[in-house]
Amino acid sequence: MTETSAEATNEARRVRVALVDSGVDTSHPWLVNAALRSLRVERKGEGYTVGPDEPVDRSGHGTACAGIIHRLAPFAEITSVCVLSPEGRCSRDGLLAATRFCVREGFDVVNLSLGIDVPKGAPLRPTDYKSIVELYEIADIAYTAGVVLVASGPNASAFRTYPGRFKSLIGVGRASSDDPEFLRTEITVDWEILAPGNDVLAPALGGGERRWTGTSFAAPHVAAHVARLRRDRSDFSIQDIKAALHALAARRLEREAGLPRVSLPPAQIDHGGALSS
Repeated sequence: MTETSAEATNEARRVRVALVDSGVDTSHPWLVNAALRSLRVERKGEGYTVGPDEPVDRSGHGTACAGIIHRLAPFAEITSVCVLSPEGRCSRDGLLAATRFCVREGFDVVNLSLGIDVPKGAPLRPTDYKSIVELYEIADIAYTAGVVLVASGPNASAFRTYPGRFKSLIGVGRASSDDPEFLRTEITVDWEILAPGNDVLAPALGGGERRWTGTSFAAPHVAAHVARLRRDRSDFSIQDIKAALHALAARRLEREAGLPRVSLPPAQIDHGGALSS
């Protein structure tokens, strides 16, 4: 292979992941070799702007998610889009602005370990409808543009979480597994796939690590799997990517059950040996 063709191959494998969260501590030992860029959503007048940010984390949430992504997809270029406060809160308009920015920028994968929680037993308010409809429209645009949104589902059955419920993106629930490669299909109104989200070891502020629990930490596992698929098959549509994720989950279930391997549709591939028997 010539030097020019090698450079073209490396460029073709470039994968850009956006992490809409609380910022990332880029000095954390888990992330010293990661390609990281820091941005922040800020209110300006009646709207919001996205600009450069300090490489810091306001709560530790974003650093944990970034660590999970980097561990499984170390080749990915991660852009932190800070939208959460130190208390883990953000305005709905801020979330809309951040998500809209990521879609407009054409990231390969956008991790949304946050969302709008609405009690299932309560009717939607007019303000809920406005925010949810706008999120739905952004998710639709992302689907058309080929930007894969990965969003966490609710942590409690009493809530419905948006945008994780939208079927144009990949909604993620949490499961218990010590294997970061774990995936399991579970198609519900709240999500379609499970990943490790209970007692997950990930970075913590101050340079250490801790166990984290929540769908917030399941979502970046799936985002990393999507990043691998984006690297290996840039021609895949979002439906192809969804099918490949479910194929990975099915293969794992077959191995655990000791079942014979079955053939898969052509769109479903093995990345990093994860589909091997």
